[in-house]
Amino acid sequence: MIFPAMPINENERLNSLYMMDLLDKKDDERFDRLTRMAKNTFDVPIAIISLLDRERQWLLSHVGIDADETPRNVSFCAHAILEEGALIVKDTLADPRFAKNPHVTGDPWVRFYAGCPVRLPDGAIAGTICIVDTYPRPFSSSEIDTLLDFAALVEDEFLILSMAMTDNLTGMQNSRGFYRSGEKRFAGLKEHNKGCTLLYFSIDNLKPINELLGNKEGDAVVKNFASNLTKCLKDHDIVARLGGGEFAVLLGDTTTNSADAFLLDLQSRMDAQDEMSGKNYHINYSYGMVENEGNKYASLREMLDDCDKVMHTEKRRR
Repeated sequence: MIFPAMPINENERLNSLYMMDLLDKKDDERFDRLTRMAKNTFDVPIAIISLLDRERQWLLSHVGIDADETPRNVSFCAHAILEEGALIVKDTLADPRFAKNPHVTGDPWVRFYAGCPVRLPDGAIAGTICIVDTYPRPFSSSEIDTLLDFAALVEDEFLILSMAMTDNLTGMQNSRGFYRSGEKRFAGLKEHNKGCTLLYFSIDNLKPINELLGNKEGDAVVKNFASNLTKCLKDHDIVARLGGGEFAVLLGDTTTNSADAFLLDLQSRMDAQDEMSGKNYHINYSYGMVENEGNKYASLREMLDDCDKVMHTEKRRR
């Protein structure tokens, strides 16, 4: 058996996957419908939509198999995401990559595999849609085209989900996306007794910029501020535009993420941009900061409400 290699952009790929917040989700009819259709279309016992996490394969939707996840290092799909198109294995026992794979030599007795990578809206590969048979079989070019069509349908569903959670102007998460992914991250940190810091930002002079210079200029200010916020993020931090000129950043595990360092980095970037922009105004902003240590907050929403109050108190002082 040959273990799968890692994509060269693995960290970026994982960040995109985590932002979509699809891991550990199941029983979603939009995806279950597609695996049922794939199973019936190709007349196979097993059809799967998989997501490749760092060390595991999460089965977002599956028919014909009971497991919800499997180790990544024995996953056929971990090989498939390295392909430009579909990966077709007509007889697993004749392929040295898979002949001694435990899924071939044991349950579910994979003898045929066909999988196609599926991409998130930003282009990152999330995983695959694949079909499995317990007997070797041929797979025609027209069948490959049909499998590619199924992959496109999965990607359409990813796009619909992303649009519902994405701010159109900045491309970052909106408030809905922030609560969906942030609450999950908050609960995970709380479960492991790790603290976190929440920052709430508001662009102070966005309203006068819109009124005096027009909405196009105001939109540019929002996009520039959002871009600088994003550049300050570390792995597993979450940022969102909540509306208007207001943004939230959840910094995970304060033992490895320093809020002070984040704020200093942001201020340095904003100062440099103001200096280079040639505009007759600077982008001014206020922020609030709260920390969750010792389970002070029961939820991210409760933490955000407090942070909002701190930010507006700071804003009134200016």
